Amino acid sequence: MKKTVLASLIAMTAMSSNALAADTNTTNNAAKPNVVIFYVDDLGYGDLASYGHQIVKTPHIDKLAAEGVKFTQYYSPAPLCSPSRAGMLTGRTPYRTGIRSWIPDSQNVHIGWGERTLAHMLQDEGYNTALMGKVHLNGGSHMTEHPQAKDLGFDYSFAMYAGWQKNKKVETPNADGSLRHGKIYPDNFIRNGKAVGETNDYAGGIVADESIQWLDTLNKEDPFFLYVPFPEVHTPIASPQKYLDMYSDYITDFAKKNPDLYHWDWKGQPYRGQGEYYANISYMDEQVGRIVSKLKEIGEYDNTIIMFSSDNGPVTREARKTWELNMAGETGGLRGRKDNLFEGGIRVPLIMKGAGITANSQSHEPVYGLDIVPTLSEMVGFELPTDRVIDGVSFTSAFKEGGEVTRTKPMIWTIDMPYQDDPINEYAVRIDDYKLILDRDGNAKYLFNIELDPYEVENLVGKADFKAKVEELSSAYKAYRAEIEQDDILLHHYAKPKA
Repeated sequence: MKKTVLASLIAMTAMSSNALAADTNTTNNAAKPNVVIFYVDDLGYGDLASYGHQIVKTPHIDKLAAEGVKFTQYYSPAPLCSPSRAGMLTGRTPYRTGIRSWIPDSQNVHIGWGERTLAHMLQDEGYNTALMGKVHLNGGSHMTEHPQAKDLGFDYSFAMYAGWQKNKKVETPNADGSLRHGKIYPDNFIRNGKAVGETNDYAGGIVADESIQWLDTLNKEDPFFLYVPFPEVHTPIASPQKYLDMYSDYITDFAKKNPDLYHWDWKGQPYRGQGEYYANISYMDEQVGRIVSKLKEIGEYDNTIIMFSSDNGPVTREARKTWELNMAGETGGLRGRKDNLFEGGIRVPLIMKGAGITANSQSHEPVYGLDIVPTLSEMVGFELPTDRVIDGVSFTSAFKEGGEVTRTKPMIWTIDMPYQDDPINEYAVRIDDYKLILDRDGNAKYLFNIELDPYEVENLVGKADFKAKVEELSSAYKAYRAEIEQDDILLHHYAKPKA
């Protein structure tokens, strides 16, 4: 990334806007491309074969990478699921949307009613829109005072609103206190507002089935937006035996003898090995492949923009909760994991395929989830809302070899984790190669040069040579934070409108 001074970029905005308008007008005169977004839960930067995993097999996702562009410095909007999803779908820093952390079931927290999502924007362009998988932008489907899938711009939904897969049969403790066993077939899917009830398959397969069936019902004259936020690979993980057999060398004898032992009962039990986690990734990969195959079957693959990414970093072997035991997420050696602002918590895979993207290419340009909406705005040809702040920018320039992205504000990440023993990281801000992590009081805690030190080993805070850099990034953070806290949509359009 070429070194620039952030302030000087503001003068370039008018030129960039004129170029974007020209591109958008060109796109509007052509057939609209379809959009498919695969958004996986808790998948780490190093969890795919195409991102360096030496054991896990992900042939379908790797093929997408071979036919598109792979980003090596893509960041999720936040290190936890709810704020990440809010940021990606709106192009706005999650704190603006009313979501500061993950949302427990029945908690009175939700995305603001005034927010406009990517689905709303594409609906306005005549797109059929569908959501298949995990929503996690409200307290649950039973909380009708919160925006539901339809309110978020989705004509059709097959949604799991809670934070993880449910299965009442195995969630209910055994009366005699013995360990619980049972396949994790979810029973909390809601189809277009109506409960589906018990199912007889694992979550990823059900989501893929529903997606394929929906694609079969479409009027081929209209473009479509299919958003597939898979519940995998969030705990509790569960996969068909075929995939467990693929990784039998990495599954312990205890796990093989107790394949259906429920995750909440893993505490105090023998280690299960990494194989079950690997199996879940390959199972998810197969479901991506099934949906892609359907796009080809109906003749829409070549006219579809496909994006594959993750909502945040992985649960590594450093389990912090009972339900995180025996996970084996990989960050590619990056520091941190899900729930913190070190690279391992926010740097995740991004693969994109579509018109204008060179096959089998790679970009090292720093981009993040808030850029998805502006990027698709340029690729599809729709206007961004003008009545609110959009924090991201288009990164179509990064589709070209060595292409750079112009920003007029720093990249910023937020996460509210007051219940942690050491809640040091609530904000992070990046300008050029430097990233500053600040605590809840706005005190600078860590400064890293990410280009020279991607593993965040050398903390530059407190070193005399970098005092000015800390002050520069701290000032940028303070200005950005003040702007977020005065956001008009957040202050005035959070509550449900009166009928």
